[in-house]
Amino acid sequence: AYPGDVFYLHSRLLERCAKLSDELGAGSMTGLPIIETKANDVSAFIPTNVISITDGQVFLESDLFNQGVRPAINVGISVSRVGGAAQVKAMKAVSGSLRLDLSQYRELEAFASFGSDLDTASAAALGRGGRLVELLKQPQYSPYPVEEQVISIWLGTTGKLDSVPVGDVGKFEREFLDSVRRNSEGALTEIRDTGKLTDENIERLEGLVKEFKQGFTASDGSSVAPKEKPADAMDPDDVDQETVKVRKAQG
Repeated sequence: AYPGDVFYLHSRLLERCAKLSDELGAGSMTGLPIIETKANDVSAFIPTNVISITDGQVFLESDLFNQGVRPAINVGISVSRVGGAAQVKAMKAVSGSLRLDLSQYRELEAFASFGSDLDTASAAALGRGGRLVELLKQPQYSPYPVEEQVISIWLGTTGKLDSVPVGDVGKFEREFLDSVRRNSEGALTEIRDTGKLTDENIERLEGLVKEFKQGFTASDGSSVAPKEKPADAMDPDDVDQETVKVRKAQG
């Protein structure tokens, strides 16, 4: 059993986090309470107690970790009361649908695991969600600059990775970002300096993706470049024919 004043104990600890006045040395202290859950149950007394005090929570799920999804963040339970207020405009612009796409993916994944038939839209959402999960995997001690995060998430949420096999998403991301650094550093610099993703920059990135896909080869040897739609044959009645008359030279 927990002591009757456990809520008071939690709040007293977290109240130490504050923005200090100039008289007290200025600066601020940020609190990051870490709670261990039992069987991934966030509805237990201690987790809910701390959640009620803090400005949000990041829930790391052991099942996702064991599946190789790292960082193993459960987007359905993780919440931020600050929301996008702490994000640059470029990040807010590209990540608006990210949380919803991942939540839908988790729901559809449960149906697909039972062999349920999915309609075309659901199958597309399942495919995109799987690619987003791969896109968000990040090795330990490998921070990404915000401008590269923006471009990576833009690739996923706008469907640029839909033609890339799930197993090649990480390779595609790494090589594309390397290509942008070498061939269009200005695209990264603009996002970093202004915090915005302008229409001109999007148009530039669209061209870079299209060109990069032409030279990218998946692990199975297939191409991810969009296939050109064959031109429709014209109806013979719609074809204007010209008659060329040749005048014979007089002898």
